[in-house]
Amino acid sequence: MRFLLAPDLSAPTGGNRYDRELLARGTLEHVVVGDLHASLAGLPDGSTALLDGLVATEQPDVLAAHARRLRLVLLLHLLRADDRPAGSHLGEEVRALRLVDAVVVTSRSSHARALEVAGVYAVVAEPGTSPAPTSAALGAHRLLCVGTVGERKGQRVVAEAVAALGPPWSLRCAGTVVEDFSLPGTTLLGPLRGDALQAEWDRADLHVLLSSAEPYGMAVAEGLRRGVPSLVADAGELPELVGDAGIVVPRRPADVAETLQQWASDASLRYRLRSAARTRSLPTWDETARIVEGVL
Repeated sequence: MRFLLAPDLSAPTGGNRYDRELLARGTLEHVVVGDLHASLAGLPDGSTALLDGLVATEQPDVLAAHARRLRLVLLLHLLRADDRPAGSHLGEEVRALRLVDAVVVTSRSSHARALEVAGVYAVVAEPGTSPAPTSAALGAHRLLCVGTVGERKGQRVVAEAVAALGPPWSLRCAGTVVEDFSLPGTTLLGPLRGDALQAEWDRADLHVLLSSAEPYGMAVAEGLRRGVPSLVADAGELPELVGDAGIVVPRRPADVAETLQQWASDASLRYRLRSAARTRSLPTWDETARIVEGVL
């Protein structure tokens, strides 16, 4: 028997989307984790447990208690220590990586980090994308950021640039708000899914994601699938992911504002980036699930 041990997956985050897509293929049973020890103790001997890193990487002692009777596979989106001050809990995460039978990571940069800090080789299963209609937007000034609104994702940096530029520039942020702010030209929409999120993609001239740490960038890939290029920071795999379908910029409002002005004034640049986005080859969720299935 095979189980996916993960938190509640209702929030529209990239990690939750990844887990939901695996569950949708019907080969895993979802165990919602409150207490990890109790969840593992309830699994039959010999079961395979695919453990989302959010519930497992900081509890190596719990993993060690069940490692002999279960096959433990860790699904690592991002080392949580990399998203916290001074790398807190890195020691626990290293122990967890070394305790499990196999590790699946969702990006090459996460594989590099697992190898760097723990000497562990992992299987890379990058997030897939779903078929989506091409955005009809052909303007320059309507910006969209899809992702949790907080310091790490860099929405405020873009918002400050938009405020400095003034109308007709606008920024709309779709995602759970953990850092609330109010600046002219920026709208915090909260978490969106389905048709409501698709409507935002349909009106977006440019997607922006200025993350300080981003192992992959699922929202960037979703934009490319729709023919929407991205403005990204030099973090993780974002520059490689956008390639010739995006622009890389420092996380400073003045640099962002200058780059946006260049984007708006150069029609040929916008045409090239949109063309590159529309023709980009991206993995599907079925391909992602097959890689994970091979590890399980």
